[in-house]
Amino acid sequence: MIIDCHVHLLTAKGYVEKLISEMDRLEIDKICLLAGKNYMRFWGSRMASNEQVIEAYRKYPDRIIPMAFLEFGIDPPAMIDDLYAKGFRAFGEISKPRLNYNDDACMEYYARAAAYNMPMLLHTGTVFRIEEDQQYDVDSSRMRPIYLDRAARKFPNLKIIGAHLGNPWYEEAAMTLFWNPNIYFDLSGSILKRKDAAWFNETLWWTPERMKEMARSKDTHYTSALAHPFSRICFGSDVPIEEMEQVVDEYHTIMNDLKLPQELQKRVMGGNAQEIFNVQEQR
Repeated sequence: MIIDCHVHLLTAKGYVEKLISEMDRLEIDKICLLAGKNYMRFWGSRMASNEQVIEAYRKYPDRIIPMAFLEFGIDPPAMIDDLYAKGFRAFGEISKPRLNYNDDACMEYYARAAAYNMPMLLHTGTVFRIEEDQQYDVDSSRMRPIYLDRAARKFPNLKIIGAHLGNPWYEEAAMTLFWNPNIYFDLSGSILKRKDAAWFNETLWWTPERMKEMARSKDTHYTSALAHPFSRICFGSDVPIEEMEQVVDEYHTIMNDLKLPQELQKRVMGGNAQEIFNVQEQR
């Protein structure tokens, strides 16, 4: 099963139908479909609302995982109760918060999401500019990947996907991934266009072979049975429909260059998302 964990729903006419058609062509089984505020503009179009995402889900329930949008520091945490009641079972892409992700005031959002077992996709790293940046006091540094660490430790049953591997705070993202088994990252954005296999081997360094070497050296800090770093990397495209195929190819290229086993590649392209969102195999 192939699952794209990062797809934005736009308000362009017929967008959902075009998206489903491209999924069929690329043999993508499911997508996590994201809403957003109407001031957010992607590729010349506006982001769809939570209501429009749910409408798309009801039309294609076997192909869409609906992800609700909310704003940390603006929307009340109790909004999560309402979104769950409407049928949402996950959140994304949370971005441009008014607070650092590890702020005390954010903990209630995580607590409620964990109580409902609703995974979260959070933007990490720098974010695109919009005309309303000044009005909404946008600050990319509030979305540093290390700020996910507190929530991951405080709510160990909450699954969190960090988008974009923390660009440009890649090493910070890598070590957040290393220490937190409930943290995942996608490789959407420019990373697959700019980074090669050598860079990934250096940044996501804890392969089974290296962990065995550390165990033989009796390095007690790193001898725990940690899985391969790509066992918690998820396929996410975050592009317009016409660019999805290119991103699929980029994921396969880097995984082949890294000589990842086929079973691990399957986890990246869908298996990890299956576990995160509790998706059952279709028959």
